[in-house]
Amino acid sequence: MDTKKWIYKINKEPKWIVAWYLTTGVLCALTCLALSRTGYLPWDDVTALLLGFFVPIVTYSFKEIMKWYEYPRRYSSYAISERYLELSLEHIENERWQDALHNLNLILRSMSDHQRAQYYAAVCKERLGDFEGANENITIYLKTKPDDTDAVELQKRVGAASGI
Repeated sequence: MDTKKWIYKINKEPKWIVAWYLTTGVLCALTCLALSRTGYLPWDDVTALLLGFFVPIVTYSFKEIMKWYEYPRRYSSYAISERYLELSLEHIENERWQDALHNLNLILRSMSDHQRAQYYAAVCKERLGDFEGANENITIYLKTKPDDTDAVELQKRVGAASGI
């Protein structure tokens, strides 16, 4: 990971995580320095400080390379997106297309690969008369699920209505 990506990742993290790793680095450095001065570690002071400071940073980098904690991040956004999807489906049942589309756009803003949100956004846009937008959503959906007959029919209707 180059320096720009690493700095971007640090800026993207919540500030308490950055503070945690910096504090842990300082405490590890001071611990290694104390162990080095008492003879438990065979290094000079500078080496002990560097070793202690870089242990948490290397741990953070390894965590990012191995994608640790990616599942909880993804799961929390997935749980939120599912709640928005439930709300959208309720709005669709009540034919409140604009409200449903608003919730679906919230999902798609953070999870553009959410297939059901793509499909239902296309349905809402079709009902609202935004045939070009509906075509964009249904095309994205059909890239991963080309055999979905309902989606193919929707794409035909949208294409016929917009002249695509």
